Amino acid sequence: MVEPIEVAFTLNRRPERLRVRSDRRLVDVLRDDLRLTGTQEGCGTGDCGSCTVVLDGHAVNSCLVMAYQADGASIETIEGLAAGDKLHPLQEALLDRGAIHCGACSPGMILAAKALLDNSPKPSLQEIRDAISGNLCRCTGYGRIVAAIGRAAGAIHRARPVARSSGAAPSYFRPRSLEEALEILAQRGGEARPVAGGTKVLVSAHEGRVDRGFLFDVTAVPEMQGIEERGDALWLGALVTHAEAAGSPLVARDAPVLSAACRASAAPQIRNRATLGGSLASALGTSDAVVALVVADAILEIVSVSARREIPAAELSTRSGETVLEPDELIVGIRIPRREGIRGAFARLGQRRGPSVAKVSVGAAMTFKEGQPDWVRVALGGAAPTVLRAVETEVALATGGYDALQKAKEAVRAEVRPVDDDRSSREYRREMAAVLLERAIGTLVDG
Repeated sequence: MVEPIEVAFTLNRRPERLRVRSDRRLVDVLRDDLRLTGTQEGCGTGDCGSCTVVLDGHAVNSCLVMAYQADGASIETIEGLAAGDKLHPLQEALLDRGAIHCGACSPGMILAAKALLDNSPKPSLQEIRDAISGNLCRCTGYGRIVAAIGRAAGAIHRARPVARSSGAAPSYFRPRSLEEALEILAQRGGEARPVAGGTKVLVSAHEGRVDRGFLFDVTAVPEMQGIEERGDALWLGALVTHAEAAGSPLVARDAPVLSAACRASAAPQIRNRATLGGSLASALGTSDAVVALVVADAILEIVSVSARREIPAAELSTRSGETVLEPDELIVGIRIPRREGIRGAFARLGQRRGPSVAKVSVGAAMTFKEGQPDWVRVALGGAAPTVLRAVETEVALATGGYDALQKAKEAVRAEVRPVDDDRSSREYRREMAAVLLERAIGTLVDG
């Protein structure tokens, strides 16, 4: 359903209100409608970072944000950094250090760095490297870029908060309550699809497998937000992002594998947008967050207009890309049982050192009683068509003793069901599952 709709946001500290097609992405509106061509589109899938903008203080890929998802937000683009003829300290530092090359990646790189320095005025070199890990430069190495960002850090004053716009997008594209969102699914359940972070569904749209005209945004639904203690469980809204989970002390305490997995997964721009509910609903067997939620014995709260039900995270996916969700259902929240003294670790192997989809990943969690394992969970990504809970591996680890790890490595080799593809062979994945299990258990015990 494509139609013209109104959106309103604050752009480079000035209010904007315009009429756009409902299937337009933020990058389209910035470049084509507002002629802010410093925001460049490279891959269209969130891998290169050249379209990075700062949205409500966070670096995001504007190719993975629908225009109406920015309704009411504050947006910064490269055109808004300079003050008249005076360049921003980041721009000056990159020029002085000779860190500007062909220019294709530079605007996105600068904005990713600005988001970092606005929130962390004196970052370490590792924090700088992490902040720009989602911005690919194909001209040369990153040494001069990292040095320039570090040099600029001392010259930047913390930015004043920018007032948000009241927004103008209609509720049938951007519902403001769970009731409104469920009504949309009930009325258009055969065609309407919810979008939150957009890191999966908008990639599918870019590849021609999803029509952006049938999407509607759920990120303004308050009932799907937040992290809080509820009785003997930790509750996370389905809209909690990977960045929020990674930075939460409650998650670190009660779901340490989830905390570690969300820190390790993807680039900052993706972590700032990707939601836990979206990762679950995408049903990919390589999802780091889903591995962690299976390890945590997470229970999913699923609702429709007429019913509410709960299922374990491990039972959501039936095969790669498919779930037991009905067309009119939404994952609203995630409940994780709290366990005193829980320890956890996460290990993954990607295609490269930077952000990439895991070839294999392992999450492991334990509690101990009198020095022996009392409760054990192990799950793997990339080891089967769906995220795999390794029950026999858990049994081997639960025996404790000197031989437990060796027995567990043999068990995990027998349990995994990996596939051959263009990223890895079946046998390599099988062997790496055992290697990563050993690393995860070593980290867990030492921690």
